[in-house]
Amino acid sequence: MRALYFFVATSFLLGACATVPLAGTAADMEGKRFDPPPPGQAALYLYRSSVLGSEVVFSLADNQQPIGSLANKTWIRIEVAPGQHVITCNAPSYAPLTQTPAEAATVELAPGETRFLEVDVWPGLPLSPRCTATEVSADKGRTGVTGGNRAIASAN
Repeated sequence: MRALYFFVATSFLLGACATVPLAGTAADMEGKRFDPPPPGQAALYLYRSSVLGSEVVFSLADNQQPIGSLANKTWIRIEVAPGQHVITCNAPSYAPLTQTPAEAATVELAPGETRFLEVDVWPGLPLSPRCTATEVSADKGRTGVTGGNRAIASAN
């Protein structure tokens, strides 16, 4: 029993340092201006600000196209075509069962629109976290983004 406790505690402490590649200061500041998207496009911010699950990095996709990864206190802005966007996420699983990406949210975006999704951990099987994304108000979203650092988005 002590060995199991030691393993779990050590895994948690090592994982608590989870990081993702960060964009430079200029890109971070640019995204925090919350400029409107280019004509005919929509902007979607995805961010994490919860302490719960901070040891987990989530890999995100939009309509099965990689977006990037989020650790705690990080965010990504993507500019996309208007329409329906199915956001999925995947986290490393330390359980013996494998996981497929979970559908975190579906968002219908209009041209010129900017929306915010807060990505959070949802407890799954032991040592097997999942994520969820919840749309939040622009004010809450801006606060969440401003409190974090811009992660590097995947090249599409």
